[in-house]
Amino acid sequence: MAAVTDVNGAVRAGNGLGGKTHIMSVATGTNMEAVALEAQNEGFTVAAVEGVANGNHIALQGTATPSITNAVLVATFDQNPA
Repeated sequence: MAAVTDVNGAVRAGNGLGGKTHIMSVATGTNMEAVALEAQNEGFTVAAVEGVANGNHIALQGTATPSITNAVLVATFDQNPA
């Protein structure tokens, strides 16, 4: 796993998961399984799912910017080091 801080303790933007990780907020009343399936069909890897309740988040990995039905992109983390 890549380090997210340097040896001097300075914080750097990035993630240790590799590639780009996108966090999406799923709309209330939306089926999380449908969101995950659409993301996979669009070429993304589902890295994490907060839960299946309304308004939960899903973490996707992939190089493109996701555009998933009933989900809003809230953050993108680039690989560290990029």
